[in-house]
Amino acid sequence: MGRNTLQNQIKHTLCEKSRIGESRHTAKNELKERMGEDYRFGMSTEGIHSIKTFDMYKEHCNRFANWCIEQKGISKYTKLEDIKQYATEYLKQREEKGLSLYTLKSEKSALGKLFGETIDYKFEKPRTTKNITRSRNEVKNDKHFSVEKNRDLVDIAKATGGRREDIEKLTKDCFFTDKNGQMWVEFKGSKGGRDRIAPVLPEYQTRIQMILETRATNKPLFDTVHGACDIHGYRREYAKELYKNVCNDTEFKKSILNEYPPRNEPNIKSNTYHSHDKENQFKGDRDNIYIVSEALGHNRLEVSVNHYLK
Repeated sequence: MGRNTLQNQIKHTLCEKSRIGESRHTAKNELKERMGEDYRFGMSTEGIHSIKTFDMYKEHCNRFANWCIEQKGISKYTKLEDIKQYATEYLKQREEKGLSLYTLKSEKSALGKLFGETIDYKFEKPRTTKNITRSRNEVKNDKHFSVEKNRDLVDIAKATGGRREDIEKLTKDCFFTDKNGQMWVEFKGSKGGRDRIAPVLPEYQTRIQMILETRATNKPLFDTVHGACDIHGYRREYAKELYKNVCNDTEFKKSILNEYPPRNEPNIKSNTYHSHDKENQFKGDRDNIYIVSEALGHNRLEVSVNHYLK
């Protein structure tokens, strides 16, 4: 057997925490029940439920180990626990290099998962809507994608607001119409293993029905989802249109709210949401934003506001 290098220790530790195939959503609910009143939003479950997340965490942790070897002069056979002391210094240096806040938070989460505790480091760089550029400007890939040749895909994306992984798994049976004539789509095993339903935008319902009539039962709607298709951009369009609909149509709003659990914000007294971003203020009805958040599969209203509605 080979000697126990830091890379081998990292792989072994993360493998022990692998929960690939198990529902992260279920694990989160179990954690809430176990913690009771001590539970705080953002608390992480012990396991790693996604292959993509596992690979990303391993890459981040190996990069940290290599940094310790190169910058701190430690042996590659050092015990994993002995390099935990350098985690905050590493993150600080990474922040000073100008890495995006998304990458920095991902690295912090990876190290936290590796050592089984939250790394005590607060990033100095605040995140505002000015830093969020995804799908807000034309990018190179847009020039390699024909909307007309992929009209069914584009309309499904605009009508449902699904993530790329959601749309790849959609079948004809995922769509249903309630007693009020509102069409819905069920996304099974979405991000975090969570199942959710989202209203199909009313203006697209006839078009979606036409698409479904041409599809076979129990088969994916699309063989492939074009890599250059700006799914996230269409997801933003969906969020804005859904928000506009619930703001302007009280009956539509009521029918959608009836399908979702009550908004759970016990410490919020006002029903009006005010964003904290001074540069780009947003004010809106919390129930309206909540509908959009539920449809998109987000727990926090601020995520829907900052990433989709602004």
